[in-house]
Amino acid sequence: MTDTSTRTEHVERIADVRNSFADAVGRARYSGEVTVLTSRGKRAAAIVPMEFYESALTALGETAVAAPAKSKKD
Repeated sequence: MTDTSTRTEHVERIADVRNSFADAVGRARYSGEVTVLTSRGKRAAAIVPMEFYESALTALGETAVAAPAKSKKD
């Protein structure tokens, strides 16, 4: 028998999350819940708990590298 667990997933349009981004981040951070972002009815991205992201990187054998900072144009 395979051990599986479930994760609560919220599905919201990107346009709606713009107004409640802090709520989506809070759900991920404090409740371990995922928010799937949709655009034009299609799943586009997900806001996930940091532990989930780090575990996924480890499982895939990948390492995250910070992107270069954007420069400000004067």
